[in-house]
Amino acid sequence: MPIDKQTTGAPAEHVYNLADGRGIVPVKKGEFVMENIVDRFNDIVAFIEEHLTEKIDYEEMGKNVGYSPYHLQRLFLMLSNVPISEYIRCRRLACSAHDLLDENNRVTDIAYKYGYSSPTSFNRAFKAFHGITPKDIKKKEHFVKAYPPLSLEVTVKGAAVLDYKIVRTECFRIIGKKIRTTMKEGRSYREIPAFWGELQMNKVIPSILSHMNQAPVGLLGISDYNPNIDDSKFDYYIGVSSTHEAGEGWHELTIAAATWATFKHQGATPEEIQACQCQIVMDWLPTSGYEFAAGPDLEVYGEDNTIETWIPVTRILDEG
Repeated sequence: MPIDKQTTGAPAEHVYNLADGRGIVPVKKGEFVMENIVDRFNDIVAFIEEHLTEKIDYEEMGKNVGYSPYHLQRLFLMLSNVPISEYIRCRRLACSAHDLLDENNRVTDIAYKYGYSSPTSFNRAFKAFHGITPKDIKKKEHFVKAYPPLSLEVTVKGAAVLDYKIVRTECFRIIGKKIRTTMKEGRSYREIPAFWGELQMNKVIPSILSHMNQAPVGLLGISDYNPNIDDSKFDYYIGVSSTHEAGEGWHELTIAAATWATFKHQGATPEEIQACQCQIVMDWLPTSGYEFAAGPDLEVYGEDNTIETWIPVTRILDEG
């Protein structure tokens, strides 16, 4: 996806171009149903298991399940709450521990088997994941972590209502504060609330809100996964849509014209919002006539304790 650098006084960020480079696979409207979502997710997991000791090609994986690489990664992230790269890394490290329990397997051979460039890099990753070195496991005195393959199943429950609307926005610019966080070991779920708490404690939120002078209206939380959605690291912004200059210590992000599916929550907890995101993928998306588009996810905090989740989407091509 093309990335343009900004030339303002603020730190250089990137501009999303949602119209280009999204690489969505054309499909017929109505082709996706809930069972297909489940089957394709499980096909992705099966593909990973079959190629765990090889270099995994997202293009090939996408063709195998009928998704573009971007859509494949986006779907996996929303349903499992973990990037594909992180999932693959954890599966390889769990399997490597199992292999090392066999006394005939050497650490060097296992390191290369699971794609590590050297025993040193493997030792470092192994210890960070299991808390012990590969040699320690040979003593059979330590616990190691299991990380079983994921499996998605359909559970039939009472119908839950999703309040949504489709919103079209022109290019808008966000200014505010940001942190770099990661989804590894669930760190983002601790660091983002702590970031909100820090800004509230230091009374920065009113200062951010004072710069709001254009739509979308509200205090925004922006998860900026791009340009590489499969990278566990991402930027999280707390800001507003504004034409004001970003001063020292502030950051900005410009988002091109886009179409969004917006979902409204009233006084929802983070857990409820997360459950709603899964419901969006499982229930709403398959019959909506829309697909994911490249771009950030937005949380829009409005008056009366309302929260809206904004997901960039694009119309599915209708070949009929």
